Amino acid sequence: MSRSRAPRIGAPRIWPRAAVAVLASVAAAAVPSIASTPGGSHAVTFVAGSKSQSANGPRIDLFRTGFANAGEPNIGIAKDGTIYSDVQAKVVRSTNGGKSWTNITPSTHVTSLDPFLYVDKATSRVYKADLAGTCQILSWSDDRGATWTDAPAACNQSDHESLSAAPPVAGLPTVGYPNILYNCSQTAGYNGYSFASGCARSLDGGLTWHPTGSYAFNDPSPYGIAENSGDSGIPGICNGDVGPIFAGPDGALYVPRGWCGQPWLAISHDGGTTWSRVQVAHNGMNTSVAGGFGLVAPGSGQSDHEAAVMADGKGHVFFLWMALDRLPYLAVSRDGGRTFGKPLRVSPPSVREAWGPALDLDAKGRLAIAYMGSTNSPGKPWTGSYALTTFTGYLGLVTRPLDSRPVVVSGPVTPASTALARGTCGPGRCNDGILDFIDVTIGPAGDVWGAFVDTAGQVSDELVIGRLRAR
Repeated sequence: MSRSRAPRIGAPRIWPRAAVAVLASVAAAAVPSIASTPGGSHAVTFVAGSKSQSANGPRIDLFRTGFANAGEPNIGIAKDGTIYSDVQAKVVRSTNGGKSWTNITPSTHVTSLDPFLYVDKATSRVYKADLAGTCQILSWSDDRGATWTDAPAACNQSDHESLSAAPPVAGLPTVGYPNILYNCSQTAGYNGYSFASGCARSLDGGLTWHPTGSYAFNDPSPYGIAENSGDSGIPGICNGDVGPIFAGPDGALYVPRGWCGQPWLAISHDGGTTWSRVQVAHNGMNTSVAGGFGLVAPGSGQSDHEAAVMADGKGHVFFLWMALDRLPYLAVSRDGGRTFGKPLRVSPPSVREAWGPALDLDAKGRLAIAYMGSTNSPGKPWTGSYALTTFTGYLGLVTRPLDSRPVVVSGPVTPASTALARGTCGPGRCNDGILDFIDVTIGPAGDVWGAFVDTAGQVSDELVIGRLRAR
């Protein structure tokens, strides 16, 4: 999400998907690779929810890319180990384990109101989406960014888009690409004035798009229109922002979000045509921060709408969010998302406040976690001075997330003395240099990789990459 933009009010602009010309473009003018010097720290080991930890975790490395104004980066890793990330409209790549980074941006991507990068793990195809008004510029590459194919994305989708791909479901055969590609975002309005979360799908790898059907979420609030039932003090209005979507190996589509002060999940088994919704837990989310973009709008647009979800296609669904106590919690469903177990805190006991949940799951059932965390926050009731408060990126690995008390290996990507952010970090944005999210993925070797923004370093809002080594 950009730092400032004028909110728009009105019905969504749903345009028919006419045939479009598909253009082949090369990456933008070559930029020399930027070498990185690893830094980092060590992880600790603890049982989720416990108050004790042991300092015997593996090393965590930090790689500096040299690319400024990262804002809200994603990260993805192809089967061959190539790492991709984004810096607003730019796409950057490392082919040597994060040691150096090259700009491989498609020439059609110049600016972005809202960026998103996605790597389809099944095919290693790299997708780059950038918001332009209420439409999105969409490109993809099958040759590690040497060339890109360009096509417009769904114009009925707007701000805070995310992409995910999955095998086709019954009645929706694909053409020219093995997976259905989904694009979900706030819909029916714009920014803090949106009042629904909708999706579009492509059956041909991104060439053409159609709305999936009913909205994943739409107002009024599930709690009615009573006082305090919506965001920003507007009864029944809860904003359309969602967390990053996930399309599972069984074809199911999951849309996570903070909705009206609580963690919620929408699930579709028919390509987004119909949805079921479930409240994951009752320990809340900070979705009621007033004043999106300086305005008292319906829904703040700056609140903690971010939540993350993963599923293994075998009935296990994993959901991560920041609760009202500003700490990360994991809840697990064993029945396909119909019900969830007790939430468990998955940050080290030393973390006093956190922001920006990110989650990934690999084929071996291991969960990767990322967020921004502070060990010197004033803590509850969050009214103390943040003048000396520091936040840095945290990475975590849960190798057996189905255990009743899973063991978590987690730690910061930098020591507190060289933190990535100073001052407040959420609810909403983190220090205004880190916009809506950070990201995490598990590489082919089992290492956990995270994309963060350094707002306190020599390079302005630099993209930095963390790696938690697998044992």
